[in-house]
Amino acid sequence: MTEVYVDVAAASLGGGAPGAGSADDASRAAIADPEAVRALRYLAESGVRVVLVRPDSLEPPDDLRAIAEDVLPALPARPRAPAWYLTSDIDRCRGSSARLRTVLIGGAPPNGSVRRCDAVARDVQAAAMEILAADAMAPVRTAS
Repeated sequence: MTEVYVDVAAASLGGGAPGAGSADDASRAAIADPEAVRALRYLAESGVRVVLVRPDSLEPPDDLRAIAEDVLPALPARPRAPAWYLTSDIDRCRGSSARLRTVLIGGAPPNGSVRRCDAVARDVQAAAMEILAADAMAPVRTAS
């Protein structure tokens, strides 16, 4: 089963804007992006395990919590299955595991950036389509 870890800020309105989800916003509850909610719900209905990550202590809204199987304070060091991490903060793109693909939501990294994500998507909906396409193209494993 594929796992998708999603920063709360990446699935929130304004989540891809500079400073969104920063420590200054930690005391406020996030407002879910309706398109992100729809895309994440579709992933969950397709058998993908959706997990919210709140590294900035940004409170996830109820409609995001309803989709997620879990809410974690940080991304696990080693995902237990093939996984994707959707974030709007390029500093969180890191090569922690061969099983984890990072996707920067909301735009391209700044020129000359040392950090690199595995992919870039304009929004969570575009990332969801990429995840579904990758899952559809994955080889089928059979028991021998």
